[in-house]
Amino acid sequence: MLTLAEEFLLLALDDDTGRKSVDSTRMDAAVAGAAIVELTLEGALRLTEQGDPDHKPGRLVATDRQPPDQRLAKLVALADSRKPKDAIGKVAGFGGWHSRARNLQEALLKDLAAAGYLTEAKSKVLGVFPTTVWMQANPAFEAEILQRVRGVIVDDREIDDRTAALISILHAIDLLPKLLPDIDKRTVKRRGKQISDSEWGGPAVRKAVQQVQAVTIAIIVSTTSAVTSN
Repeated sequence: MLTLAEEFLLLALDDDTGRKSVDSTRMDAAVAGAAIVELTLEGALRLTEQGDPDHKPGRLVATDRQPPDQRLAKLVALADSRKPKDAIGKVAGFGGWHSRARNLQEALLKDLAAAGYLTEAKSKVLGVFPTTVWMQANPAFEAEILQRVRGVIVDDREIDDRTAALISILHAIDLLPKLLPDIDKRTVKRRGKQISDSEWGGPAVRKAVQQVQAVTIAIIVSTTSAVTSN
């Protein structure tokens, strides 16, 4: 089974160019968030509540459960005892921290290529600067994930926690309308928000997804302010 971050990456790559559909900062936030959500879904992290004898409330703490995906195992120690927002920021590399999310992206993309989901190719930006692009090796893989998303957004099908988390992350970085261009943009955004705000999964998972959105909004605001002031 693909991880949440891998499913996100398959959807976040432009089918025509093989490049990422959103800017690197939002990609880092989304991949970091997806990794933290995955760890909470698998029970490797839990969210503390008021009255916890050992930890302040609202902190992600490591459990005794080992994550099935060893690529994410190192992130447990990074997230341990941090607020979800701070854990995502640290993994994403915001605030001067090293971007482990970017390293994780590259590792996941290479693994997806090795497994036959993607094809790694070389291209040039503006015809000059060399870059790596990731083309869909078999469109059926992405189509199956997108069909799950569409079924919930458009047809109001019953939703599982993993799909709800994926939709919430896609909504947080405003990628849903690009993935469903044939559907009214306002409708897609409204449904994305409804799902993000609805009661699904455990509190740790929902809190982590909410923090992805909060971090992303903060990034967009700070970036816009910096551009405006220059």
